[in-house]
Amino acid sequence: MNRDMQPTAPVGARTPGDRVGPGPHVDLPLPPSRFRRRLLVVMLLAGWLPLVLLGALAQGALERVLSVSVAPVEGVLDEVSAELARRELPRDALNEARLNLAQAELARSALVRRVPAFITGLVLLSGAALTVAAVLLGRALTRPVSTLTEGMWAYARGDLSVRLDAPEPPGDELQFLLGQFNKMGQELLSQRERLKSAEQIAAWQDVARALAHELKNPLTAMKLSLARLTRTDAATPHDATRITEAVALLQEEVDLLMRMTQSFSTFARLPTPRFQDVPLRPLLAEVCTLYAGTSPVPVELLPGPEATLRADPDGLRRLFGNLVKNAAEASASNALPVHVALEPLSASGVRVTVKDGGSGVAQVLEGPALTRGLFSTKPGGSGLGLPISQKIVHEHGGTLRLEPAPGGGTLARVDLPLTPPTHA
Repeated sequence: MNRDMQPTAPVGARTPGDRVGPGPHVDLPLPPSRFRRRLLVVMLLAGWLPLVLLGALAQGALERVLSVSVAPVEGVLDEVSAELARRELPRDALNEARLNLAQAELARSALVRRVPAFITGLVLLSGAALTVAAVLLGRALTRPVSTLTEGMWAYARGDLSVRLDAPEPPGDELQFLLGQFNKMGQELLSQRERLKSAEQIAAWQDVARALAHELKNPLTAMKLSLARLTRTDAATPHDATRITEAVALLQEEVDLLMRMTQSFSTFARLPTPRFQDVPLRPLLAEVCTLYAGTSPVPVELLPGPEATLRADPDGLRRLFGNLVKNAAEASASNALPVHVALEPLSASGVRVTVKDGGSGVAQVLEGPALTRGLFSTKPGGSGLGLPISQKIVHEHGGTLRLEPAPGGGTLARVDLPLTPPTHA
């Protein structure tokens, strides 16, 4: 089953650490949390500043209210008490008033001592609740962003079957964004299927064009030979030489068709690559030694650094064997040597170049241009050398490019990563 046609898997209802989409486990780079921190700071400032300000104002107002002392009232009561004593009137009500006044003063003093602690505790408790609410709100706002990021990484790996957990109808703008992302994935998946169909049709057209070109010449020759064999003319005597030549031509063209059939069959049955650690320079030296013994021109591996990459050794032998063989055949007319060079491309890749001394290519050939028009200009050639090389390079996650070499000839450049991508 095509992976793109598998049932979709929602993203969102999963445990932490789960990866998105099929394939080997890949540690996804986490998005920067700057937006979440800024959002948290803004929400805390927006809550804490008014809270602290209101607490300070409330404490100041209560302190001003509680700062009213009852000492002046006690002076008035003393004067009233003295007057009642002079007149020899009862002072029970006055004593009760003095007691109530003393209790009120004690209560005021207690409140004056406890108001700051009370206001501070109230502000801290409210601030803690505000902080928890801000953190939860920040996570709620940034969680869809994290989910969207995981979905984007899945799409970047080519897995368009992933669907995000987006409720329908959306409850807010972020949920609407997740829903639109799912619709985009569905549309991309449909476009991919249409593109695959178009590519398959174009590929069949190229194959049909190549087969028509390759089969036309041998079939024409076979038709002429059969015409010579079936020619009946009583006036013409039996010619054994003519019959022998016609049969020999038929045999030659049948052999050519068999070689072409075998080449197409080989291309269709190329084995699945088996990746392992491969020292590249010894492999190139082996290929150069193999073709130097049968080539009319020298095949030289230039000095350079060592390199080890994760690759299929049989595929690389076939790849560089095709390139060296083509270069040697192209250089035969000018009797110039073939030069093979290995150099580091970057910290994660290498480059192998094969330079011949032939007439060269007219322009740069890369990508689809290497597989377009599968016909050969060499006698007995199938025209599948470059398509096979392109397929092997693609399986290793690299690129193949043919370009005019400085000073004449063709430069075949192969760029390979040290570790092939997971989809290769």
